[in-house]
Amino acid sequence: MKLTYSWLKEFATFKGSPEEIAERLTMAGLEIESLVELPENDGKRKDWLIEIAVTPNRSDCLGILGLAREIAALTRGRCHPPSVSVSEKGVPVRRQVKVKIAAPRLCPRYSARMVQGLRIAPSPSWMRSRLEQCGIRSINNVVDITNYVMLETGQPLHGFDFDRLAAKQIVIRPADKTRSFVTLDGVERPLDPRDLLICDGDTPVALAGIMGGANSEVGPGTGTVLLESAHFDPISIRRTGKRLGLHTEASHRFERGVDPEGTLYALDRAASLLTEIAGGTPLQGAIDQYPGRKRPKPILVRDFKVKTHLGIELKRKTIEEILRSLGLKIESRLRSGLRVSAPSYRFDITREADLIEELARVYGYQRIPSTLPLVTPRARRDSQLQWERKARAFLVGEGLTEIINLSFASEKMNRSFHGLTGGGRRAVSVLNPLTQEQSEMRASLIPGLIGTLRAHAEQKLKSFLGFELGKVFYGDPWEERQHLAGVLYGHRERKGLRVPETAWTFLELKGLLEGILEIMGMEEMIAWSRDEPPSFLHPGKAATLKTGETVVGILGEVHPNLSEESDLPSFFLFELDFGRLVQYAPRQRTVRALPRFPSIERDVALIVDHAFPAQRIISWIKGLKNSLIEEVELFDDYRGPSIPEGKKSLAYTISYRADDRTLTDSEMNALHVELMARLAKEFDAQPRM
Repeated sequence: MKLTYSWLKEFATFKGSPEEIAERLTMAGLEIESLVELPENDGKRKDWLIEIAVTPNRSDCLGILGLAREIAALTRGRCHPPSVSVSEKGVPVRRQVKVKIAAPRLCPRYSARMVQGLRIAPSPSWMRSRLEQCGIRSINNVVDITNYVMLETGQPLHGFDFDRLAAKQIVIRPADKTRSFVTLDGVERPLDPRDLLICDGDTPVALAGIMGGANSEVGPGTGTVLLESAHFDPISIRRTGKRLGLHTEASHRFERGVDPEGTLYALDRAASLLTEIAGGTPLQGAIDQYPGRKRPKPILVRDFKVKTHLGIELKRKTIEEILRSLGLKIESRLRSGLRVSAPSYRFDITREADLIEELARVYGYQRIPSTLPLVTPRARRDSQLQWERKARAFLVGEGLTEIINLSFASEKMNRSFHGLTGGGRRAVSVLNPLTQEQSEMRASLIPGLIGTLRAHAEQKLKSFLGFELGKVFYGDPWEERQHLAGVLYGHRERKGLRVPETAWTFLELKGLLEGILEIMGMEEMIAWSRDEPPSFLHPGKAATLKTGETVVGILGEVHPNLSEESDLPSFFLFELDFGRLVQYAPRQRTVRALPRFPSIERDVALIVDHAFPAQRIISWIKGLKNSLIEEVELFDDYRGPSIPEGKKSLAYTISYRADDRTLTDSEMNALHVELMARLAKEFDAQPRM
């Protein structure tokens, strides 16, 4: 919104320089974007061009009248809009033209006046100067007056050449079956059935609230003009303007909302100027159809709410003065507060909180002291955030770098690396993807990490250890889950240790995930399985993590075929359903006192099939719930000359301890021999001596 300081002074009496007024408006929420000093035409007096950034909720300030009201309230000044006097002659306008509103919801009010005997000519220099300073091109005196009044009042006007209206009947209706319309700029606009039209009978003459038509344009031969001043539904105007890519000064105001009670004042102001500048004669009366009239709803503003929200106590007298200065009407005074109604031009005031905001804005934010809260807020602990921080800290401590990728993937990568779903869930497509590589929401974190690995490999780096903690997305039904994934390529870095750097192996990867599970207290709840590894993992170097029958993670070496297709060296990867792990993680960790009596350790070695999972024996022994068995740990997995073909030797250390005594050798040996016999029978294994 642009205007000049001298023009503003014609609408309001206030004290303050342009700089001071700019500061007051900015502090009240109407930011001044620029303040430029301008020389007047006579070269002596000076003026200032003010450009204001008006927020969408303050459509009342898109006219000088609204800004004058605002400044009068902020400076305790007085607003005095120009007085209007219309010298009417001739027959009543209702005998010359009829108006019919066929869509009252889209057009709650439509007002019109007719002025005849016009002389089309250039506008006076003072009017042309003001319009051009505000960014509007001067056309002729009639069109310029409609734009001038729009800048003054915020109410857009439109003039029709009355002699070019054949039916002499204005009909406001949706486009329906009308397919196109030629606007003033000579462009044929395609119409939607919901677009609102101003018609002369059945013939469209204007795109309501946006632009008039070429078939009723005011030109050099115009002698009689029909002035339109209306209130249109903001949503309808916004929808039509966005669809057509058409934005005008009128649509800018209509789509934010104009004052429905201001149509007649704007008409009378324009008719008065047409009489003064263009020599016109207004016909008697005005047409005013108002089917959408609404009564303002009273709003209660309570004294204790003002104090609670602002932190200061405003006197009742001060509250009334501020509300009156903003144009609000005091309906009644209550013991607890005031019942007031907002003026028709303040669409943004609908509830008590809006009134309190207005009090703070006009009273002055800078006058409200800063105070600390009376109580210390108690934030609720976010258990998932706590676990995320612990997991990040652990992985960074192990030498991995956190990676953050976009939440998109290509269709090919989503199919190749489908994560934990086994390919059974539909990927979520992006309606308007930036590129083909970002056409779907990622179903796994692995594709993004592989892209980062590829970028590192192109730089000839010897190793890449990275992880990501973020969302993955599924369809049928829509679901988001928090996953943790990592990619390990090359060697494990050794910092500060004089040991050679070694390449990552499957067992080291397994140990990494065991560390995460141990931090979360879930090492006893998770089972490791080699059954049906994902298709993108090496069948002999992969595993699945389960709790019950639910898959919560995968790990292993990437399948050689996919590695070759991706033009990448072999690497390891893992992915965990971190959100599900958090659900299963114990909320409390229990501790126990240090043992009073020593433990006794015994080893047991069994020869089993080559594919036998070592974890089965550990889980079985712990499942016995024997109070004397404290710990079971695998320390050797051997395949060699002394072991039959297709077999392997698994060696475990078993710790025995009693809480109330020291175990004797005889007691211990009997327990261990019995356990070995049960193991051999349970798993059809041969003890290895």
